[in-house]
Order: sequence, then C-alpha cells, then structure tokens
Amino acid sequence: MNKQLLSVAVVGHANTGKTSLIRTLLRDASFGEIADKAGTTRHVEGAEIRVDNNQNLVIYDTPGLEDSINLLQMIDGGSEQGDGVDRLLSFIQHEANFPELSQELKVLKALLSNDIIFYVVDVREPILGKYRDELKILSYAAKPIIPVLNFIDSPGADVTAWQTQLARLNLHAFVSFDSVVFRFSDELKIYQKMQTLLAHREQQLAELIEQRKQQWQEREVAAQQLIAQLLVEAAACRFKADNNEQSIEVFSEKLQSRIRQLERKTLTQLLALYQFKQDDIDQHELPIQEGQWELDLFSSDNLQEFGVKATSNFVKGAGVGVAVDLVAAGMTLGAAALAGGVAGVLWGVKQRYYDEIQAKVKGHRYLCADDLTLQVLWARQLSLLLALQQRGHASMTKVSLAMVKSDKIVLPKQWGKWLRRARQHPQWLASNKSEQPLLEDKKQLIVDQITVALTSISERKAAE
Repeated sequence: MNKQLLSVAVVGHANTGKTSLIRTLLRDASFGEIADKAGTTRHVEGAEIRVDNNQNLVIYDTPGLEDSINLLQMIDGGSEQGDGVDRLLSFIQHEANFPELSQELKVLKALLSNDIIFYVVDVREPILGKYRDELKILSYAAKPIIPVLNFIDSPGADVTAWQTQLARLNLHAFVSFDSVVFRFSDELKIYQKMQTLLAHREQQLAELIEQRKQQWQEREVAAQQLIAQLLVEAAACRFKADNNEQSIEVFSEKLQSRIRQLERKTLTQLLALYQFKQDDIDQHELPIQEGQWELDLFSSDNLQEFGVKATSNFVKGAGVGVAVDLVAAGMTLGAAALAGGVAGVLWGVKQRYYDEIQAKVKGHRYLCADDLTLQVLWARQLSLLLALQQRGHASMTKVSLAMVKSDKIVLPKQWGKWLRRARQHPQWLASNKSEQPLLEDKKQLIVDQITVALTSISERKAAE
C-alpha cells in the first residue's frame, strides 16, 4: 500500500509567525528558527505529523515574501498568456535571470508542489497592498488556501478588518490561531477547514483529528495523574521526631526538603510531558528557577502570594508548613489502656494506628505537611498546568503565571478525606516500597479520584 502523504506549504509575509505556527502544531520548540526580525527562515524545511504507518501530514516552512509588489509585476510581465499556473511555471523556468529573488522562487515552487497552502497573517499589521499582491500570487497556484490569522490575542490585533478583507478576496475558510496563546480547539479548526477544502482527503484528516484528540487527552490525564500523585505522596510524607524542640526542628527541615524534592520532580515531569524546557519558564512570573519554585513552598511570603494567612495552626518550633501529630490528633486512648493492650472493639483502632500509638507512648511526635501547605501545593500545580496547556511552542516570551489567590482556589469536596487517608499510609511515598499490593491499589484509587476532580476543575478554569 502506498503511503498517503498530505503536504502543506506554510507561506506568508516575512515575520508573520510561519515557523511559530509549525512549532506549535508539531509541539516542537526546536523546529526552525524564530526571531523578531524579517528573513529568519532562508530555506524550505519540512516536518511530519504521523497519522499511522500508511499516512501522514507533512508541513513545509518557507521563506517570507518580502517584496510581493515587485514579484507580482515580474511574474505577470514575463508571461502575458496562460493561466496563473502557467505564469508561475514560466517564471520558475527563468529563475537564473532573477538571482535577487532566490528566496521568493523557493516559495513559488512550494506553492506548486504541495496539496494545500496555509497563508499566515499577522493581524497586528495594517492591511496593505503588498498583502493583496501576495494573495494574488498564491491564487495563481490553483491550490486551496487557508488564511491563518495569527497573534489574535496580542495587543493591536484587528481580526475583524482582516476577516472583511479576506472575504472580499473570496477567502472565507480562514481560521483564527495564536501560536503564543495556544488553544487546542483552534488547532482542530485548522484540520477541519482542511477537510472542507480537501474532500478527497476527508477520511485521512478525520483520522488525524481523532489521533490529535486522543494524544491531547492522554497528555492531560498523564499530567493530572502526576499532580494527584504529588499531592498523595506529599500528604503521606512524614517524619518521627523526639518530643523536644531541637528534634522537631531537625526533622521539620527533612520533611520540607523531601516535599520540595517531590514538587521539583513533578515540575520536571510536567515540562517534559508538554515538551517544554526550563528556559521556557519565566523566573519571576512563575516563579521557578533551576527546577525549583523561586518562591519557596514553605515561606510565609508564598502563603501571602496565594492570599493565605499563616495562623496559630502552625506549631512553634515546627516551622511554616509543618504540623505536629496530625495523624494521631483527636485520639483519646490513654497510656494505661495502651500499656495493657487494647481488646475487643478497640483492637482494630490499635492495628490501624499502631505506629502512632507507640510514638505517643514513647514520647515521639509525627511531623507532616499541614493543610494550608498542601492547599497551596495544589494551587501551584493547577496554575502551572493551565499555563502549560495554553502556551504555544513558538512563544518568544517566557511562561507567565498569575498566582491563584485563596478565594480562587477550588478544592474537591473529598479533599479532607483524601488527605487523611494519605497521612495514614506513609508507605504510599514512592521511596517507601510497600509489600502490600492492596495498599498500593488503595493509593491508586485516591490518585484516580483526585485526577477526575482535577480534570473537572482544569476544564472549568480553561473555559474562564
């Protein structure tokens, strides 16, 4: 069976975001070169979006058209007879006579050799005669054209004016897209417009759309699972200290360090999942530096940044973000009863909280992350996830993250129940190898429940 290749030529005026568009569609920030100057792309470069082993979509980046007015005059002047295709072919046959138009000739060849044309428009630019001439040159190729209105969320964007102008040129199948502020729904619209214009490739494009939807959904679920795993493990993380201020301080530092490691690991995994690098993160806005949040999770400034006020719930000597005896809090079993053994109905209680009870009897304390810290940890991950979902792979600026204030933090209804359950099972921490598969299944059940809740919350946030 011959492989079905569907090829796209991405063309447009210089510096309108052609390479940016391709990077975002490919999820590849390394494709081509982008810069805030004209003429960055100097040759035709292609990349592939694979549908399956027998069909794929190939996208070709092309140099920018810099002097379309002169180019159109030369094309029309060189061949006064024949249709547009004949004029382009005639001009290309005499390319040796136009060494100064070597870049433009690469574009003309791409127009004729591909199935469809994406014409990328920077809607921040005024509508000038050169753009009309570019569209006329494109029309000579007799190929379907999809105008892509880029940078629609940028200051100065005039989408309406461009839509009106394109309609006057009988180009109604345009799509709005922003390679900086990304929306997955906009990407799907591009493929759907291709279906309209390439009826004979409708099934191939339908399969591509379904594949991209599946990939996006799988990526979202994987990201939400990482965050859910982080919350469960952070809640399960605990240290046993002697009942004195010095011991509590030492083990508080160890607890904080361990939770920082967990968050740093999750950050690295999320960036890799969405195919971003540390360099894509704004050190001040996010704020993250060298794989860590610059605003430390356990600092009082961090709580204030999220609109959370430190209260008397923080235990003196334990440090911000650490709570003492949260696991065994509220237990009323006396030391005398424990010394003699717990019988009957209390036996199950003793079995479940055996370590905690023994620690009480022996004068030890358990340290774990307090509720406010876990609440802020949740908000930070949700904010990061939304930022990564909405970032195009061609953005020249860093990921910018608006901190979620406490009155905006959405906690699932079963939040408290999940945390209490995790605190009862320190073996759920990934570094603790549990020998009880049943407990691992229970852990995964809570991770899955948090994932479902996070899916609902992130969808609602993305729609705001």
